[in-house]
Amino acid sequence: MALTTSDPGIAARRQRACQTLMRQAHAILDKEGSTPSALHALKIKLAALAARAELFPTRDFPLPLHQGRLHSLLVEPDDGLALHLLIGMPGKMSNPHAHSIWCVNASVHGSERHVMWRRTDDGSVPGHATIKPVGEVLMERGHGYAMADHDIHSQQVVGDEPSVILALYGHAFERFPSVIWFNQEFSTVRKLTSRRGQAAA
Repeated sequence: MALTTSDPGIAARRQRACQTLMRQAHAILDKEGSTPSALHALKIKLAALAARAELFPTRDFPLPLHQGRLHSLLVEPDDGLALHLLIGMPGKMSNPHAHSIWCVNASVHGSERHVMWRRTDDGSVPGHATIKPVGEVLMERGHGYAMADHDIHSQQVVGDEPSVILALYGHAFERFPSVIWFNQEFSTVRKLTSRRGQAAA
């Protein structure tokens, strides 16, 4: 699946670049699996693609009506990989959460602050969780970062411009396992229903 553009030449180059990234990703994952070193290698490849900002002109990707919007660039069938372009408006933020699937991000435009968190309780009390911040990454053009399936992060768009991010996931959004959300203030946790059953129906 690919987006159309007012410039067919850019669309074709973007599609080829996305397909090349997917081939590179499969070569890395087939050799190593989703190990930390493999995710680091994927981050480098994705950051190189994100640095080619001319392939992602703003006219091809409408801005969100509210805080954020997802554009699918290349989505493989079933449980294949998915490459998305995410747009966040200034001030957009999310609470700490874990995707339950690995993810690699890289910035095309704008700035986005990501805070990494660690769960500090033993998970023995249903609905209860304590977390603490353990690191921070400022995503700007050419920068990226990788998350394993159990990693917890929160994010906020900073500055006056929208944030444009490339995101490579182990599965497409509609086939995500259960996303886990944390509330640091109230020491609570909730697990959303997996989308996989709906996608397979």
